[in-house]
Amino acid sequence: MSNIKEKAIRIILFFIFGIFSGFLAKYVDTIPSNGAIGSLINIISNISSRIGIWVFIATIIAAWSRTPKAGAVHVFAFFVGMLLAYYIYSMKIFNFFPLYYFIRWGLIALVSPLAAYAFWFSRGSGWFAALCTALPIGLLVSEGYNFLYTFSPVSGFDLIAAIILFCILPKNKYQYLKVLIFTILISVLISKFDVLSYIIGGL
Repeated sequence: MSNIKEKAIRIILFFIFGIFSGFLAKYVDTIPSNGAIGSLINIISNISSRIGIWVFIATIIAAWSRTPKAGAVHVFAFFVGMLLAYYIYSMKIFNFFPLYYFIRWGLIALVSPLAAYAFWFSRGSGWFAALCTALPIGLLVSEGYNFLYTFSPVSGFDLIAAIILFCILPKNKYQYLKVLIFTILISVLISKFDVLSYIIGGL
């Protein structure tokens, strides 16, 4: 019984973390971008409106969960809390509910447990674990590589997030090499075929 209680508490905590994240993401949208502080908050707002930060957070949650099933549940609870807080806050402030965006992000939230289940294996060894590790990293690289010539802070965040995951997930130098190979392939494929536009186009 205590084990069930602990699992329930963890799920509730990730749900609350999602609520806090969704509230914060919407709150920074409402702050005027005047002055240095306003410009910084505007950058944070732009980052929170992109998929990169949410992939980064979901990967961390999933990878450090006890089991792949727990990772899937934790990530789903986080996204449900985040979306509810974000759009309820939007409705309260603007008296408007953006149904299109809610449905699109809601579909991503529904798929997130499958991705989280795979991300859990990213701290393992072997080619399959390397592929699971490279999926979020490759996506972040595809979103952030243009920082190298645009110097966009938003793209810069995605690139830094990719580097952080690359540094903390693989277990040894051989795993790093495997992850690097898959990351290059995945980022090229995502960029070449514009995969994200089919998934999150219009968001």
